Amino acid sequence: MAASSTVRPFTGMWQLNGSALLRPARCTRVVLQPMAARKGFGDQKKEQAKRPEAPTQQGSPAAYDSQPQPASMGARSRVVRETPQVVVDRMFRRILICTGLPVFTGMALFPLFYWLRVVQDIEYPLWIVYVAQVLTFGGGLLGITYGALSSSWDPSREGSALGWTELQANLAILLNRNKQQQE
Repeated sequence: MAASSTVRPFTGMWQLNGSALLRPARCTRVVLQPMAARKGFGDQKKEQAKRPEAPTQQGSPAAYDSQPQPASMGARSRVVRETPQVVVDRMFRRILICTGLPVFTGMALFPLFYWLRVVQDIEYPLWIVYVAQVLTFGGGLLGITYGALSSSWDPSREGSALGWTELQANLAILLNRNKQQQE
């Protein structure tokens, strides 16, 4: 258990209270005993026996439906879908491009503004630097979202170079899914 005692900093004066010595009440020091035997908080839980699962194929729909689901979830949301690796790689590539270009542009603007001010001796207001940095690094943040939404979510179709049609289709899917979950 925790034992607490009070300490007055920078003084070594003790008070006598009956037969016990008391420290002056200024700061409280809590001394914890080491907990070598127990790890974590609360009572230790007994391991629950795991029930054996029936072997199923990895891609079969039965493998997704065999997991226990809460009763409040609808039949449509019981199916757990994994994103195919082709689509994940496509999203990652597009996110790197859509995020990397504005961020590296923002990083290149730091020495450019320094060169304009010090070497070329051009006077410009400081708010121009702030706006340029907000636009470039903010564009990098928006690039994460655009990169994920503008890639084709269909594993068999690559998609367009800019991804505008994919963005419209994927945004409609997301907005439609949110409407279904709210109902």
